[in-house]
Amino acid sequence: MPKRLFYVLLIYILSQNVKAQTVDDSTFNKSASNMIDVYYKALDEQSPLYNGREYVEYPFTFLEGHPFFGSAVWVNGNINFDGMTFHEVPMVYDIIKDQVVILDFRKVFKIILPSDKIQQFTISGHTFIRHLNDSSNQIKTGFYDQLYNGKIGLFAKREKRIYEKYLDLHTNNVAYERNTYYIKKEGIYYIIKNKRTMLNVLKSKKKEIQQYLRKNGIQFINNKEKTMIMAVEYYDQATN
Repeated sequence: MPKRLFYVLLIYILSQNVKAQTVDDSTFNKSASNMIDVYYKALDEQSPLYNGREYVEYPFTFLEGHPFFGSAVWVNGNINFDGMTFHEVPMVYDIIKDQVVILDFRKVFKIILPSDKIQQFTISGHTFIRHLNDSSNQIKTGFYDQLYNGKIGLFAKREKRIYEKYLDLHTNNVAYERNTYYIKKEGIYYIIKNKRTMLNVLKSKKKEIQQYLRKNGIQFINNKEKTMIMAVEYYDQATN
């Protein structure tokens, strides 16, 4: 039945565009996208999105923090999963386990989506791309927050670690977040630890970048991410 519905919708949209004297590409693309959304929703529990295994909760509570990126509550996002795009999916992203978690079709259980079937997902305004371990072993397989995408790329690996904190003679668990940054240039990933390593990767425009950041009053030590985004964006434009 879902497949029949898909073909009916496809024929309907094509017929509507044939009737029109002129067809605007953006209008057609929007109609096709809407049709695909309707089709995916019609799949109900047969959707491949609900084939993950159950998410295992942590066996303890956190005195400080939580294991998720951004918010610990459900946030609607988009997922490119197994070649299909699903919109407005309630999800959380566990950055301790590097797992995307959604609710099952009946909204009873939390399930983990198979990471190898996720091309990318968007949550809270951040787009995470799945990268595979590269030949130089600079990055490991996982999801990376895409901060800039041009001729060169800038990515952040969002992670949290669990530490024990002793308070009132009790051991408590605390989640601390840390970020590792990478510039991808000519297919190679470079770890950016400080301003010096950033400028070494962008060395052909080093002086210009320093002047640009100084002119805009941007200091690496005060705002690491903003500095890197501005630097790679300037580099990209300056090397056109």
